[in-house]
Amino acid sequence: MPAPASSTSQRSTATVLFERFLLALCDPHAGERLLELHAPEALVRHVDALRPASECAAEEFARGHHEVSIAGRAALPNYASARLLQAQTDPDTLETVAWFELRDRTCELTLIAALGLSIPVEAEAAAIGQLPCIGWCTLAARIEPWTFRDGLLQSLADYPWMRPAGQPAARALLDASYFRRHWRPAVKFMTLPDARFSCQMSTACCKHDFEITLPPEAQRVIDAMPWERLRPELAGTRLAVRADGKLQLKEINEACRFLGTHRQCLIHQTLGRQPFGPCAVFPFSFAQTPEGIAVSLSPICGSTRLGLGVAPLEREDDLRERLAHREPRTATAFRIAPGIEVPWKTFRDVEQGLRECLAPGDIPLRRRLHVGSRLLSAVRKREPIETARWLDEPLAQISSELRAAIHGMLTKVLHWDRAALRTLPADIPANLCELEMREAAILVRILQNVMFSKVYSYPYDLTTAHNFVIVLYLLALIMQARSAGPMPELLWQELGSLGVHGLLNNVLHEGVPEGFRALLGTSDFGRWALAA
Repeated sequence: MPAPASSTSQRSTATVLFERFLLALCDPHAGERLLELHAPEALVRHVDALRPASECAAEEFARGHHEVSIAGRAALPNYASARLLQAQTDPDTLETVAWFELRDRTCELTLIAALGLSIPVEAEAAAIGQLPCIGWCTLAARIEPWTFRDGLLQSLADYPWMRPAGQPAARALLDASYFRRHWRPAVKFMTLPDARFSCQMSTACCKHDFEITLPPEAQRVIDAMPWERLRPELAGTRLAVRADGKLQLKEINEACRFLGTHRQCLIHQTLGRQPFGPCAVFPFSFAQTPEGIAVSLSPICGSTRLGLGVAPLEREDDLRERLAHREPRTATAFRIAPGIEVPWKTFRDVEQGLRECLAPGDIPLRRRLHVGSRLLSAVRKREPIETARWLDEPLAQISSELRAAIHGMLTKVLHWDRAALRTLPADIPANLCELEMREAAILVRILQNVMFSKVYSYPYDLTTAHNFVIVLYLLALIMQARSAGPMPELLWQELGSLGVHGLLNNVLHEGVPEGFRALLGTSDFGRWALAA
């Protein structure tokens, strides 16, 4: 192993290598030169993934660098004017962490960058004069006391910004770090008026009965974690690879393995941020509309369900950062009922009307849902809107056979193999059509959020979405009947899963007879269900 270089030599070498790196990174035609600057184990862009430099063919890497650079030339940063601030070499490993001030000429920003340099193995070092190579490069808010390994972990955690939603691809992890810190999509956000969230560290999102998958790059972050001082038994953890190439962070019936003893995510705690997209986005979800991004909240989280915390629009920068992790839900057409397309303005106004029907008040929730069904029918048939009359009219009269069919549909839902549902009695209350919610305000917030999230209305239509909401209401009544007091937290969480996360769609469309499924797109179904 070569002897450590002098302090002056370290600083000079780091400056030269960093300047060469920036020049090659910003030159669409310098891909091969950029690859040569990296240590064999350094992770570089390869197509749409990260791969060690030693595994990348120079010609293929150069072609990819050119394509990404040209495609993103209007948005990619143009780095220049690097000035060394500090350099420190570990005498045992000969790994150097150097800090620079540099400028982005595209947006005229002054940046702080950290550069990790390492000496290749001796056989490789001899071929290039024992010069160090680039192991990683990332941005930071200030000079930090990072080791080489600390900087590597921070750099790898920016992998989601290699291809953020709505933004050109990054040329390297340095660009990904730039996007995370300085790029925010220019969108208008919309939320429900009473939407609130602040993390209460309940870890419900880490333990709830659903699966979480990650892209392959997440394994790089897990491998770089200092498990030996956090939790040694997690060293060498390899997430299972699914058939679709994604990694399985959590199965349906397990809690996340990376939770600490004090209800904290060990990865989030170590990095100071959450690198995994599904975890970073939760409890928010996004839907694209012609007027902006609709932001809904998962009622699995008790904070959002109870309206506790900060209004999302008071933390817009946070929303924009989360949005980079997830493509918003989109629709190519807007439908009020199956096969009946309407202009966006009509769709928006009817959706708002349905949510207003649910608004808290003295009117029983069952009656408010009935008015929503009548509203959908009137809009579809172009009949007058007669809310006052609908409030006073009797609910639908249904046959015992139809009531049995609807109860059978609900029974199929209750028999779905989920931990929360297994705690419920198998029988539907005989007086279901007479029950009303005791905690109606909480349920209203959930049901309004389901409509606003567009999880059912975009893939289907507003009538089907409203009928899903009515089914959720009936399930809430069944859950409430389990006990005389407040509904257990586990059941509220399950109700949120069935709603905002679309699980009810799977249950009904997998387990209900085809003819009955077709009724879900009619306003008659909603009126019948409320009378069942």
